[in-house]
Amino acid sequence: MKLYENKTFYLRENKTGQEHYGCRFRYVFGKDCIRFYFDIKDEEIISPYKEDNEDIWKGDAAEVFISPDGDLTRYKEIEVSPFGVRFYGEVTNEDGKTPRLRKMEPPFKAETKLTEYGYTASIYLALKVMNGFDRKKMKMNAFCLDKKKSGIQELYALNPTFCGSFHRPKYFVSEGSKHRWTENC
Repeated sequence: MKLYENKTFYLRENKTGQEHYGCRFRYVFGKDCIRFYFDIKDEEIISPYKEDNEDIWKGDAAEVFISPDGDLTRYKEIEVSPFGVRFYGEVTNEDGKTPRLRKMEPPFKAETKLTEYGYTASIYLALKVMNGFDRKKMKMNAFCLDKKKSGIQELYALNPTFCGSFHRPKYFVSEGSKHRWTENC
């Protein structure tokens, strides 16, 4: 399997790599932007957050981590809750396992819609806000967080990290690259 624009992918359970049909993801480039689309089945929408840059990853959320130039020690963390609350940060991750996050004002637009089976999320990011963007070098991963009433949070990834953290940039993929579903963190 390869990562291609405008192809729908089912995200995978993050620890086992098993395909999960409840989270669909695709992305499309515009003239000067990139758009990310999520279609998520979720019977228990849990997201009490109201303000941008709250810790929305503690509830239900759709996320994209993207390195604009392929440097896996620096990447952007882009998130949206089912209710349109946004989160944005610049991450430095020198060893690939210890992220340092700097929250910033979200420079992207997001649209969400509750559906009879869960929610959809669309993220619109202008390429100009990603300094050094190079489509041939960029690498990314996409994620879905599903918080349950029991307190458990299920994690799904385009390319699983096989651990409890999404901050494993060695699992980011580029366009046309093969997914690596066999390595552990």
